[in-house]
Amino acid sequence: MLTIPRPMRSAASKLAVALASTLAFAACQNPDVGEPCTLQWGSDSSLPRPTPTDAKGDYFQSGNPACDDLVCIVSPAAAGSRYADRCTAANGENCGYCSKPCVSNKDCYTSETGLVCDILLPDENFLATLDPAVRERYLGDIAFSSYCVVPR
Repeated sequence: MLTIPRPMRSAASKLAVALASTLAFAACQNPDVGEPCTLQWGSDSSLPRPTPTDAKGDYFQSGNPACDDLVCIVSPAAAGSRYADRCTAANGENCGYCSKPCVSNKDCYTSETGLVCDILLPDENFLATLDPAVRERYLGDIAFSSYCVVPR
């Protein structure tokens, strides 16, 4: 009888397998759409941060590190609604919600979040007509116009 020994797995290969499993599990997780975030509001403290109950329109911030897709939005919402109630109006904490670009309501997990896919920024045709320097100045690297938002 001939016995062929199995090669021992190195610690590095075991670590690689464990890391791959963790990443695969994380990839199956829903993004943080609808989770609370705080809109960064600059250094002028004389201007109050928008809250869902006093916002006249949507406030959009890209580059917010609290959100997976780096987008935090404060939208008008009625008092007593999910997005208005969690806001601490006194200091503007958690008045926003994490969002992401979308194509349909399915992308927004509407049944879980209550958010819908809607045009928030000017449409792509308008954006394409802008001079690149003007677009960069006002919109940075934003490439989408529809985002998950509170229904209007």
